[in-house]
Amino acid sequence: MPNDLPSPGTYLRMRREAQGLSLDDVAGLFHTQPPVSLASRADLLRSIEADLTPIDDDVVMPLIVAAENGSYRFDPLVLIRLVDLHAGSKVRFALPRLCDKCACSEQDACVTRSPGRFPEACGWIGANRCSACGPDDGDCGEAVPPPANEPVNDVQSGSVAA
Repeated sequence: MPNDLPSPGTYLRMRREAQGLSLDDVAGLFHTQPPVSLASRADLLRSIEADLTPIDDDVVMPLIVAAENGSYRFDPLVLIRLVDLHAGSKVRFALPRLCDKCACSEQDACVTRSPGRFPEACGWIGANRCSACGPDDGDCGEAVPPPANEPVNDVQSGSVAA
């Protein structure tokens, strides 16, 4: 598997965390056959995210249903490709482009909501970084820069850039 791509479990964890969801939140979105408790589903997800349990169809299909319902956003095609790559399958398709911080993709962009504005999808600001996560300057806690179409005050000259 290419070194710059996350494992399937890490991908799911990154997408979950980017949406501010807990393991219990995601565990509550899907059901298993036979039915198991919420705590057991959360434990299963914890094990998958730690790459201790492989992802199989019994997990993929309920997660895809949750994604289709909009409850838990991730790109099912990316997940399936990562599962295949992790299993050692030969690369027969384009590798997914993922943000190295939140794992969003071309088909599963981050959605930012600013007060008084319509929701906006992120874009690419680097080879592996989306605009919602900001520039990669080594400080992951730095605030996201304003969108390119908003004026920024230029303190030194007193003018406003457009």
